[in-house]
Amino acid sequence: MIADILTGVLSTFTWQTIGAITFGVFTGLMFGAIPGISGIMAISILLPLTFYVSPLVGIPMLLGIYKASMFGGSITAILLNTPGAPPAVCTAMDGYPLAEQGKAGKALNAALAGSVFGDTFSNILLICVAAPLSYLALKIGPTEQCSLILLALTVVGSISGISITKGLVMAGLGLLLSTVGVSGSTGAMRFTFGNEYLMQGIALIPMVIGLLCLPEVIHQASTKIQPAIQKKFTLTGSDGTFSWGEFKALLPLFLRSSVIGSAIGALPGLGASPAAYVAYSEALRTSKNPEKFGKGSVEGVIAPEAANNAVTGSAMIPLLTLGIPGDDVTAVLMGAFLIQGLTPGPNIFFENTVVVYGLFASLIICDVILYYVSKFGFRIWMRISQLPKSTIFSVVTVFAMVGTYSINQSMFDIFCLIIFGVFGYGMRRFQFPAGPMIIGFILGPLLEASFDQTMTISDGSFMIFVARPVSATLILLTIAAVFSIARARMRRAKITRLAQEG
Repeated sequence: MIADILTGVLSTFTWQTIGAITFGVFTGLMFGAIPGISGIMAISILLPLTFYVSPLVGIPMLLGIYKASMFGGSITAILLNTPGAPPAVCTAMDGYPLAEQGKAGKALNAALAGSVFGDTFSNILLICVAAPLSYLALKIGPTEQCSLILLALTVVGSISGISITKGLVMAGLGLLLSTVGVSGSTGAMRFTFGNEYLMQGIALIPMVIGLLCLPEVIHQASTKIQPAIQKKFTLTGSDGTFSWGEFKALLPLFLRSSVIGSAIGALPGLGASPAAYVAYSEALRTSKNPEKFGKGSVEGVIAPEAANNAVTGSAMIPLLTLGIPGDDVTAVLMGAFLIQGLTPGPNIFFENTVVVYGLFASLIICDVILYYVSKFGFRIWMRISQLPKSTIFSVVTVFAMVGTYSINQSMFDIFCLIIFGVFGYGMRRFQFPAGPMIIGFILGPLLEASFDQTMTISDGSFMIFVARPVSATLILLTIAAVFSIARARMRRAKITRLAQEG
């Protein structure tokens, strides 16, 4: 076991892995810094590349994109008051006022320090708790696994988007689409409609790229792409750095925000945006100078950046230990694991020890590369963020088509890409979330297999789900989660309505 761990760690110190991480970090920063382009779009577009390389090259590249895109969104939030990603909205509240005061460099360096600290904190947490949790997860049988997947789908569907109903409907649609093709349990042909291309089921990559990338391209084209904003900022001088003394003085804030982000990231369905808002509110509550928030407070930059980046490591905990992605990004990352023939879950720590601990080492390498690539490239990212949107989205479309076709060299995959792109744009227009659909599609086969095994064990009796204590508890949590989330949303809607009337 120890030998496998050391082999995994050492296997990441190759030029291929480090080069892939550097490329991923560069790509994540570029996509994160451009408003309207997200890190998950970059991951979706480059997902086909992992088909041609080893797991310790392809997956670290995607992890580099994931981590760097979180920080990338803060660059335009600070310099242009235009968040590159939703979690960076909080960063803009104090980052842009600092830039207007001539302290853009301080704001960027403080945001980078918060991002790398939060990243590293959550990575260490992942490394420490993942293996012990996997031992506990091995005690879970097919009945408990079925109930657990149902809980995850319900929570993700309930939290995603503005409507619980819409989220659950999309999770259900993802489950339905996962049944297309030949059944893995019975060998029955389902929903193929005589089309031989559907016998193996719907391909993951055309669905992911279609739902996550093309709708944004169509949206930008339909709303008339605006010209880039041209501004110049100084990033040097006395107000252009974040000193070691300032870091030590604000260390409790770094730790507190990282704990908040890690805790929220480990819960399915929440993601980086709630973590950023909660950390920002907590920083405001505990600050000695709360009157500076919103007017250019360094604390207001550090707190959301440390929290939203801490989500990236802890979100991998349920993915690796239970095989359950907590949001749309980890769902796409799970797709990368499956492409490589790796099935996330407790057994991965015993069947693929070298790969898992190689990935753990690559997470730390990601943080180091992210710090230096970002720090010495602020001016580059600022210029990239001002590139013409027409050029950017044209390139995105080309890469989406080429990446989709490259896997199977099939025009049917291109057809599926277009269909899901149009469907995804309709979902966007009517505010149906794509994340639950993708997660439902990926978890569908696991849910079906565990359900079939449970029915075999119980001779077709559903009472087994309530007869087993762990399964019964998970079922009760599923019901309680739906009612709790619905009640919270109704209360929030009532408060909003009263505020508008008052």
